[in-house]
Amino acid sequence: MLKAIKIRIYPSNEQVNYISGLLGTCRFIYNNLLTYKINQYNENKYSVSFSELGKQLVTIKSEYEWIRLSHSKVLQQSLINLEKAYSSFFNNGAGFPKFKSKKDNTHSCRFPSDAFMGVNGNRISLIKQLKDIHFKCSRKDEVYLNKNQDIVRSITLTKTNSNKYYLSVLIDKQHKVLPKPSNDVIGIDLGIKDFIIDSKGNHYENIKIRRNNEKKLIKLHRQLSKKQKGSKNRDKARIKLAKVYNKLHNIKENYLHYVSNQLLNDNQVIVMEDLNIKGMLKNHNLAKSIQELSLSEFKNKLKYKSEWYGRDIIEIDRFYPSSKLCNCCGHKYKDLKLSQREWVCSSCGTKHDRDINAAINIENEGRRILKIGLSSPEFTLADYPLMDDKAEKPLKSNGRKKQEQNVISLKFIK
Repeated sequence: MLKAIKIRIYPSNEQVNYISGLLGTCRFIYNNLLTYKINQYNENKYSVSFSELGKQLVTIKSEYEWIRLSHSKVLQQSLINLEKAYSSFFNNGAGFPKFKSKKDNTHSCRFPSDAFMGVNGNRISLIKQLKDIHFKCSRKDEVYLNKNQDIVRSITLTKTNSNKYYLSVLIDKQHKVLPKPSNDVIGIDLGIKDFIIDSKGNHYENIKIRRNNEKKLIKLHRQLSKKQKGSKNRDKARIKLAKVYNKLHNIKENYLHYVSNQLLNDNQVIVMEDLNIKGMLKNHNLAKSIQELSLSEFKNKLKYKSEWYGRDIIEIDRFYPSSKLCNCCGHKYKDLKLSQREWVCSSCGTKHDRDINAAINIENEGRRILKIGLSSPEFTLADYPLMDDKAEKPLKSNGRKKQEQNVISLKFIK
């Protein structure tokens, strides 16, 4: 199983110059080969094969002597990247490969395993020109990297828009399964007021990282806009702004890792809704708050970590009316509005917190899928209103809000 460890490196001035040349050469090779493929198709209606691209790479290297200063193994990865981009376009429906620009925010190149020399403490060596580079990461990752350097698959070098250098080291190793957790099943409701509310009543706050620093960002953007284009002062202002954005991104990433690890450590099965996040972003009143939460990134972290640690993720249908159902008696409050954070069941008189009630209903639905006992003993499956054969057919989402209908469509992910 693959795991990437990201470390920050501190190359010398001479190594920085070499890295700049290497990144520029990889970009030149990629763009040149992409142009060659496009021209061959437009002129001859012919798709260039991978082996022919390799021959074209040899031809380009013979035309430009300065290309030979860059490591050949790294340049070959540009060819592989282009072929993967074409495969994704034809097979997965991804966008057509784009030309790489010198003005992009980040630049990267990849070193295969045979272009990696090894790790010694907090020093890493790639190729002859990039030997004994000091790096920083957590002590845990440093020890892990030193112990598993023999099974490194590849290393990606990245230069950020704030002129920082990082290495992403890809290691192929089986992860240890976590010990048996304290809870078997838990339901989580992803929200805006609170980031996550689980069925046990625990709240994970929305740290509002962008909104809490909005004034600072506006000020830095204003300073950047006043600087003359092409001047050194403008470049300084750009780097200053980029560093703030990077810091905010790191804080958010750290928080997402913390929450996902906490949930996976304490629970065997996590049940959540299959939200149409792309559609939710079309609601302009909530788009900024939803984007700030990075819900898609959080779900991705839960899924790949669950495969690492032997946990399970269940996604229930987005049309499931989790907020409108009473978790005690199953009564459905059809007129519940988004602004109502609490409501009282007209059937049994129970007062519900909207988010906790939704999380409990999500857990109950997960338990129903797994055919184990429900968390609410008063609420039996015989009383479950959605099991009626005359349930309404689901309506297509208009992309703006979650539409809760009397229907269940299930998806299990492991």
